[in-house]
Amino acid sequence: MIKAWLSTLRRAQPSAQVLGEVALAVVLVASLGLTSHDAVSASPNSLLGPNVRFHASLAEQPSFGLALPGMTNLSGLAAASGVEISSNALIPTAPPVQLLIPTLNVHRAVEGVGVNRSRVMNLPVNAWNAGWYNGSPIPGAPGDAVIEGHAGYPGQPMIFGRLSELHAGDQIVVVLADKSRRLFLVVSMSSVPVGVTPAGMAEIGGPPRLTLITCTGSFDATTFSYSRRLVVELSYAGLAA
Repeated sequence: MIKAWLSTLRRAQPSAQVLGEVALAVVLVASLGLTSHDAVSASPNSLLGPNVRFHASLAEQPSFGLALPGMTNLSGLAAASGVEISSNALIPTAPPVQLLIPTLNVHRAVEGVGVNRSRVMNLPVNAWNAGWYNGSPIPGAPGDAVIEGHAGYPGQPMIFGRLSELHAGDQIVVVLADKSRRLFLVVSMSSVPVGVTPAGMAEIGGPPRLTLITCTGSFDATTFSYSRRLVVELSYAGLAA
């Protein structure tokens, strides 16, 4: 199935991509007057074509990681952040409902999103919410949970518009439907070209971790699209207080 996703994505027609991007641009322009926090969650099962496509294939790609200076392991990150790692937390089964990034003043609802017929990851119905790819693990469960969000337009940042300001060790909390709070620490940040999928993204199994995705690079005002994707990788630090 992994290989099938990649082959399908490579055959996707650019014209369909541009149409989808322009269509949602109208929605984004209308929503730019909202704020990046304190919103009501939209339906967790809604699917909507994105303004800028994020390819959610799981094919293996060359390593992309560029570890941020200072700390590259969970113990070091935890020590620097003043976090006590909880190793006995039960594997979660409740879906994520809220994303908290204290350093960026982001407190947003999380919607579950799937993929469209081209196997391209959809974006949330509410453009200011985060979108958890429901084909990836629940945050805190074994494997790589994937959460995306809009960057916005130049000079008009949205939920993930300041994601590049994060530093190694910064804390991010994902609140699940069972009210448990799952703590993650920033480990690395990089950007990849559109259509390139980082190795291990959304994979099931292995250490619990989190990947945040948004747009970056040059902005095309004609197609309302960006040239690259910003990828932030985080390690799981257990239950948050």
